[in-house]
Amino acid sequence: MSVTSITPKNQNLLWAISGGRCEYEGCNKILHTDILTKKRYNSAYIAHIVADKPDGPRGDIVRSKLLCDNISNLMLLCNEHHNLIDKVDVKGHPESRLLVMKQQHEERIKRITNIAPNMSSEIILYGANIGVNNSPLSYQSANEALLYDYYPASDYPIELGYKNASLTDDMDAYWITEEANLFTQFNLKIKPRLMQGSTDHYSVFAIAPQPLLIKFGVLLNDLNNVKVYQKHREPSTWKWQTASSDIEYILREPDDKTKVPVLVFSLSATVTYDRIQKTLGDNTSIWEITISGAPHNDFLKTEALLSDFRRTVRHAFDKIKSYHGYTGLHIFPAMPVSASVELGRVWMPKVDMPMTIYDANKEKNDFYKTITIK
Repeated sequence: MSVTSITPKNQNLLWAISGGRCEYEGCNKILHTDILTKKRYNSAYIAHIVADKPDGPRGDIVRSKLLCDNISNLMLLCNEHHNLIDKVDVKGHPESRLLVMKQQHEERIKRITNIAPNMSSEIILYGANIGVNNSPLSYQSANEALLYDYYPASDYPIELGYKNASLTDDMDAYWITEEANLFTQFNLKIKPRLMQGSTDHYSVFAIAPQPLLIKFGVLLNDLNNVKVYQKHREPSTWKWQTASSDIEYILREPDDKTKVPVLVFSLSATVTYDRIQKTLGDNTSIWEITISGAPHNDFLKTEALLSDFRRTVRHAFDKIKSYHGYTGLHIFPAMPVSASVELGRVWMPKVDMPMTIYDANKEKNDFYKTITIK
C-alpha cells in the first residue's frame, strides 16, 4: 500500500506521457473509459516501480524515499496489472523489467502523438479469394503498418471485398462476379470522394488474385494521393522496411518484335516461355521484367523498390508500344501484391495498349485468360 501522496503535477504528467493507457507490456488498456458501457471514469492506478517504503515491492532503504514522487519511478496501470506486479508476482517483476515496460510504452505514445495533424489516411482493404483461401486482411494490421507516418482517418476501413464468396478462381463466373463487385464497390465508396474533389490520403492493403489487383490499380489510377503496402513474410508485417536493397529490375526484349506482344513479370517466381507458348502459340514476341538474382516471393521490402518498379513498367509500356502500336498486350504476372496494384496504376487508359491478363491455376492446367482492360 502506497504511503506517498503523488503531487497533482506528476499525476497529470504521468497521464499525459502514458496516453491514459496501462503501461504494462501488451496491455495498453484505456483507463478513462469503460470498454463495455463507454462511460468515462478513472480506473487507473499509479504504481511505484521502487516502492515508496523500504519493505514494499522492490523497496530500498535509501532509494524508496528519494523516488517516492519521481515521475521516472511511476507507472500508470490497470487494476489487474497493478495487483500482478505488487502482490501476485513481485519476483517476476524486478525494477529492470518494469523500467523497460515504462520506457517502451511512453516512447511509443510519443512517436504516435508526434504524427502531424494533417497526416491522416483512409485505410482501404481489398480482398478476394485466392483458390479456396479467404483474404487475410484486418484493420488492426493495417493500422499498425501506418504508424508512425500516418494515423487512421476513421475508426473503420473502406472495404471493397466480396465477403463470404463461394466462387473460386478456377471458375469463369468468379472473374465476372469479382470484377463487377470491385467496380461497383469502388464507384460506391471511393469515386464520390473524387467527384467532390477530395484530397484525402489513402493507404491500400490488398490480397487477391493478380488480375483483380491490376484491375483495382486501374481504378485507383486517378487517385494521386495513394500509398500501397506490401505483405511481407519475414518479418510478418505490412510495414515497409528501411533496409537498403541491391536488387535491380531488368527488362528483357525479344529478338523478333513483329509478333503478338506479351509482357511477362518473373518477379515472385520464374515464368518460363514455354508456358506462354502453350497458352498463345509460337506467334509471340515475349518481353519480360525480372529482377537481378533469382525471383522469389519476399524480395519487395522497400517503397524505393516499388517506385523503381513503377518506372520500369512505364518504360516497358512505352517501348513495347513503339514497336507494336496499339494492339492488345498479353500480361502474364508472377509478382507481389503491391506490384500488381501499381501495374494497374501505371497503365494509362488514353495512352497505353489494352491489356489481357492471365492467371496461373492448377485446376486450369496453368495460365488462362481472365480479365481484359481496355
